[in-house]
Amino acid sequence: MEFGGLDGTTLVVLVVLLISIAGHRFFLCMIAAWGELKRIMHIRRTLPGPKPHWLFGNALQEPGPLTPGFEWHRNMAKTYPKIHVFWAGWNPIVNLNHPDSVRNVLNGNTGTVKNFWGYNIFHEWLGQNMLTADGNSWKRHRRLITNTFHFNALKTYIPRINQVADTLVSVISKRNEAGKSLELHKTMCSFASDVTLQCVFSYKSDCQVGESDFVNSIHTLADIVTKRGFSAVLSYEFIFRRSSLYKVWREAINVVHTLIKKIISDRREQHKTSGSTMEYIKGMDFLDTIMLATDSEGGLTDEEIRDEANTFLFAGIDTTSSALTWLIYLMATHPEYQTKVQEEVDELFKDRENREIHSEDLRNTPFLMKCIKESKRMYSFICPGRLLTEPLVIDGYTIPTGTVVAMFTYQLHHNPDVWGGDHMTFKPSRFDRENVESRDSFAFIPFSAGARNCIGQQFALQEMQIAAIRIFDKFGFTLLRDSKTFFKIVNVPQNEILLGIHPRNGK
Repeated sequence: MEFGGLDGTTLVVLVVLLISIAGHRFFLCMIAAWGELKRIMHIRRTLPGPKPHWLFGNALQEPGPLTPGFEWHRNMAKTYPKIHVFWAGWNPIVNLNHPDSVRNVLNGNTGTVKNFWGYNIFHEWLGQNMLTADGNSWKRHRRLITNTFHFNALKTYIPRINQVADTLVSVISKRNEAGKSLELHKTMCSFASDVTLQCVFSYKSDCQVGESDFVNSIHTLADIVTKRGFSAVLSYEFIFRRSSLYKVWREAINVVHTLIKKIISDRREQHKTSGSTMEYIKGMDFLDTIMLATDSEGGLTDEEIRDEANTFLFAGIDTTSSALTWLIYLMATHPEYQTKVQEEVDELFKDRENREIHSEDLRNTPFLMKCIKESKRMYSFICPGRLLTEPLVIDGYTIPTGTVVAMFTYQLHHNPDVWGGDHMTFKPSRFDRENVESRDSFAFIPFSAGARNCIGQQFALQEMQIAAIRIFDKFGFTLLRDSKTFFKIVNVPQNEILLGIHPRNGK
């Protein structure tokens, strides 16, 4: 008997083959499921952490992005000083919040890969970039981009930052003349956006004195990422694409990508016309550097350049504006430290009419740098994640292969075992030389640490120093309206902080 042109024997053989393949795959799936169940049960039985709900885990216990959520995280560091598990449903995330815990992961002594849990919500916007890449791809991008943040390259950005700081001082002066208070976070966002756009693309958006569709689109994308990160529903791509937010998301991405694509295209033509090379081009920006960087495989494609530029824009604007906001807030609420910073700035500018900052000036404001670092300790909220490719032993606990570990800097920086019981007090003296030398180098990691530390950290610190020097040269501030903290990828005020502006000695 034949079936569809096949004799009975052939048909039986095919059926047996299909059943064998299906059975083999089912067997492999069962083995994988059993291994995953053993991993989860091992973590649940042996690792410390708050008791999870059988279905939701600890997700309903964490109070969310407002101030109570920060208190919850500080309590986690106090109760579990080295390691604890946070259960996102049935998915365990092991939080490391002590120098002894994070060292092996960030130092590369333990087998890990970049954890992509959570990064998927950035993909349409940021694409494939150094933040999310792994292995040879990450190493190549890091190698090609490193020159952008070489010491000599950083010096070339200083005149641009000075020009943007001129505008910032003018904006604050005009608000004072009009009898208005300083809208702190809004002003710092505009400043950081202006600096980043000019240093990345030589693009003048005038965002400090007016509206910019490009800058507004970047902020819109960051807001949507925050909403998705704290939504159990919108985190799923299928649901997000069918929500009202997706249209806004796509419109903002189109604005950002279209302009960046045009800037890259125009710069390509400019390089062809001028015959520019890495050795001869002067006054390079970030875009010039990464477009001209090559290795044995050539250079980065326009799409890769776009993704890296997008990532630098996102990271540079949000993190630096947040850091400057809290630095100036802390100065306004600690007048004794504000006065000390102003005295240091006065000494720097003694017998100088020109207020432009030079690279050597940045070494001459040591107390300001201590204040910057202490403000970063108090408010940094980054959380680098890794996926273990081999077991990791922390404080006698074995974390199995395949587990996500997160280095929660806010918990680390407020761990009383590391920073003492006064960790909520603003104390720049924590960064006096003797205190730094006696403290573990992994106790303070606002820019992460190890091979995958933030490549732009020196640029960010340089930008903060220049802004603070120029601001406190001209003004003092007092707090008029306070605000609670809010987590929006970085720490920001829940409502706008208002400061009273006090010009200094008619400067």
